[in-house]
Amino acid sequence: MTKLVIIERVFTSYRKPIFDYLQKHIDFKLLYGKNNSGIKTVNASYAKPINSFQYAKGETKVLLFPIKEILKIKPDVVFCDLAIGMLNLPVIIYLSKAFNIKFAFWSHGYNRKTGFNPKNKLIDKYRLFLMKLVDANIVYSQFDKDVILPYLDRNSVFVAQNTLDTNALSRIRIELEQEGRTNIKQRLGIKHDFNLVFIGRMLPSKRPDLLVDLYEYLLLNCNIAVGIHFVGEGEVLSKIRTRVNRNFDKNDFYFHGAIHDYFATGQILFVNDLMINPGYLGLSVNHAFCFCCPVLSFQTKNGYPAHSPEVEYVIHNKTGFLLESHTLETMAIKVIDYLKNRKIQEEFHQNLKYAVENTFPIEKMVNGLLECFEFLTKSKN
Repeated sequence: MTKLVIIERVFTSYRKPIFDYLQKHIDFKLLYGKNNSGIKTVNASYAKPINSFQYAKGETKVLLFPIKEILKIKPDVVFCDLAIGMLNLPVIIYLSKAFNIKFAFWSHGYNRKTGFNPKNKLIDKYRLFLMKLVDANIVYSQFDKDVILPYLDRNSVFVAQNTLDTNALSRIRIELEQEGRTNIKQRLGIKHDFNLVFIGRMLPSKRPDLLVDLYEYLLLNCNIAVGIHFVGEGEVLSKIRTRVNRNFDKNDFYFHGAIHDYFATGQILFVNDLMINPGYLGLSVNHAFCFCCPVLSFQTKNGYPAHSPEVEYVIHNKTGFLLESHTLETMAIKVIDYLKNRKIQEEFHQNLKYAVENTFPIEKMVNGLLECFEFLTKSKN
């Protein structure tokens, strides 16, 4: 008997291992809408597409229609994505409650770019209304929990640390360690001693172009030609390629394209010294850490970069760098200091392995979901 239904706007490939692991503990059904985001999606035996309607531009401007399936399955509990743009959310909640189905949101809990101010912001008033309407809320980090906790019953807020399949990624890292960085570089045709990588969608908000600026700065001011790696596709990729071809040695740049294979991305991260994502950070942090690659980005100022919860894993001077000054010079100084200090690199690698095993293992995320489910089923009885 299916005891849990999970409603998602899309069924993403990076979320599948989490659901696979969850299925070992509980029988559930995933209902998901049509994907218009460009993010890679998948399917599974426990997943079923439902009707959806994109009524405006924006990933969250969508209507999902899960009621028919919910009433057919009759679960004890529903977990649902909290997307303010999903205008029929109140209807889904009220109908579920009418049939004695417990309901929980699984989300950030608020807009991380603008903060949470339900006293003065209408959209946050509505968000809080929805969060109070349901029986529980699951968020991605302790920081998110602390933000919304003053407004909600503390016993009904749970944390499921957002992550990837850390077990699978760690197995790949061990395999790569056995092969060795030098051998992997030779196999991949990477000739640079020092390498910096950007991984993610090549969007203006993520500022991948700053890696080209950093390359130029290091070359002109430090006489160091680092290898610059781009893993991803997007609207700024062609501009970066054009700039590189016109002004620099093309052999110093590696354009890997969009890669969805864990081993392929893992070996690139493993041979790079730092992952540099100047824009907002997300699950790429987890990905990099699994292959002992520290992360460099900027601290949030005036809402930019609007980092996702995974930024909490980047502990300054321990697992990466979050620079207060948003300048190229500050970036370059920190990169040089790190690249030239082997002892610090070894300390970072130990810290990164600890984070993968203890801070955001896949088990921790699933346990957060199970804790919420158990809370709701107990309150139902």
